[in-house]
Amino acid sequence: MSTAKRLLLSCLLAVLSMMIPINALAQTDTPVPGGKKPFYVNHYGCPTPYYLLNPADYEGPYAIFLQAYHQGKLTKLGRDVMTRLDLLRQDAQGRSGEMMDEGGRMVRSQIQQMVKRFPEMMTENTFVDIRCIIQNHNIQMANEAAVEIARHSRSKRMSARSSRRNMTWMNPQDKELLAQRTDSLTMARYNRFAMLNTSDTRLMKSLFNDQNYVVANIDATELSRQLYVLSENIRYTSLAGNTTLDDIFTPEERHRHWRRQNAWNYISYGNCSLNGGYQAYMQREPLWNMLHMGDSIMKVDYPVFNIRYTNEGVLLSLASLMELDRCGVRTSNLDSLEALGWIDNHIAPPGGRIVMIHYRRDKNDDDPLIKVLFNGHEARLPFKSDCAPYYHWKDVKRYYLRKLYRYEKTRRSKETEEKQ
Repeated sequence: MSTAKRLLLSCLLAVLSMMIPINALAQTDTPVPGGKKPFYVNHYGCPTPYYLLNPADYEGPYAIFLQAYHQGKLTKLGRDVMTRLDLLRQDAQGRSGEMMDEGGRMVRSQIQQMVKRFPEMMTENTFVDIRCIIQNHNIQMANEAAVEIARHSRSKRMSARSSRRNMTWMNPQDKELLAQRTDSLTMARYNRFAMLNTSDTRLMKSLFNDQNYVVANIDATELSRQLYVLSENIRYTSLAGNTTLDDIFTPEERHRHWRRQNAWNYISYGNCSLNGGYQAYMQREPLWNMLHMGDSIMKVDYPVFNIRYTNEGVLLSLASLMELDRCGVRTSNLDSLEALGWIDNHIAPPGGRIVMIHYRRDKNDDDPLIKVLFNGHEARLPFKSDCAPYYHWKDVKRYYLRKLYRYEKTRRSKETEEKQ
């Protein structure tokens, strides 16, 4: 494939990869019933594009190609790919976990859209509280958000913090659920699914001229996975538009890589019935916090923004736990995920977010409403409403509190049985 065709393919794929509801905040809102106005915004966001956390993700593939080059085992395409990997690893040096420039633009754009969408909340008395987990890119996102809000808001009351204490309710861990995640049955089913969605022979033949060398020296499945990850990552770097790895895969190969990734994320963060169907409850603390905060500021007489930045797994689990749109699907059939609508890069794309907005007439309004924006679009919750996409706060609390209490009761009953 010529350089011009390769770059054209890269641009087309980059555009297609971004055809997700990441900037859907520009759409028109459904009118709020009863003349109610927003007074509280609770935002949970996952990272915008960032450099991979482990430098070995860049250095490892390059080292494999360099060794093969010295032994004369690379094809013409393989030598070209080695050059591209060298550019990518140089670009990433010293930037592990750092937010990319494109990530900063995404954060600023999202804040600008929020300001435009809720202008009545941008007053001198508005309180803005920004918190994030301790990851370099999350901290950078929080800083970008704070600066952008300061540019557009008259409020002088703003707090931005990153603390390990935030982890207990922004990225909690549960040893019991983690132990259940990868039990023997689940892993057997996933490994079979992964095997049926693995086809690396063509790619290896296109990159290496000696397949006996590949068998003896290279984990083809792992190298293919690493190249796929890098092909996704490179789209947001300064190299995008000049360098790509998209062209080394066929569309079917890319789809198979994504299917394996999607199935693993569903097992880890969704309501997969193979491992019990409870992994989404790992993030019950963020949901508890959303319910608690919604009640605690009900009587305040000034607008409030709570902006939280966490990781992709939290957003995947929170969307599944809240059963937003079709994210609550529960199945043991990993082949059915696409048809059922559980698609990880639609649920938690770069810069993905779940935003709960509270509406009322005044602080004495005893029937406030909420709406959930899921990656910018108006989401449907898993129960009926006479004013959807708006929902009565009392109904929201009732549904989710009952769900959380049922889980805690089931868990305690199981613990009691095991002790007996």
